[in-house]
Amino acid sequence: MGDVLAKMTTGWRRILKDFIAYFREVSSSYENKAKSTGKLFQTLNNAVQPEMFLRTGGILETNVVLKEYHKSAMIAHEKARQIDTEIISQLTGLRNDLSVKIKEIKSLSSDFKNSLEKERESTRKAVSQLGEALSAGEGNPSLTAGKNDPYVVKLGVDRQVRRQLQEENYLHKVSTIA
Repeated sequence: MGDVLAKMTTGWRRILKDFIAYFREVSSSYENKAKSTGKLFQTLNNAVQPEMFLRTGGILETNVVLKEYHKSAMIAHEKARQIDTEIISQLTGLRNDLSVKIKEIKSLSSDFKNSLEKERESTRKAVSQLGEALSAGEGNPSLTAGKNDPYVVKLGVDRQVRRQLQEENYLHKVSTIA
């Protein structure tokens, strides 16, 4: 059970790694857009504006319109920063937390081990011994004395069945918690 949980958690780490890579590319895309738009904005600011042209209502009003349009560079830069600080840092932190949890799960893997198969095998042997004791008692009653007495063997079967049931109940309780 611990190995399964560790593998599942490792799978989540891989998914988070892929999301981190995706959002880094998105952030990089916004950064590139911000840089190229920033260059366009600078070119527009450096453009010569002859004084004989009208500032409003003429060709120079295009500069105002283009400057408004290129303000998107600042917005793109802000989006890139938000992706870096909010999304990527959170995903990276979560991925690191999962790494720690995987180590904890692996160190606790012995806690997830169970002895159900051993208990089942012991129960099967005890029932088989009971069958042998009953068969021996039918053929030769003198062979059923002491530890081969069917009553004593049945007490052993009862004890073993209780142990198996305790193990099964424990595993059922653990699996419903997880």
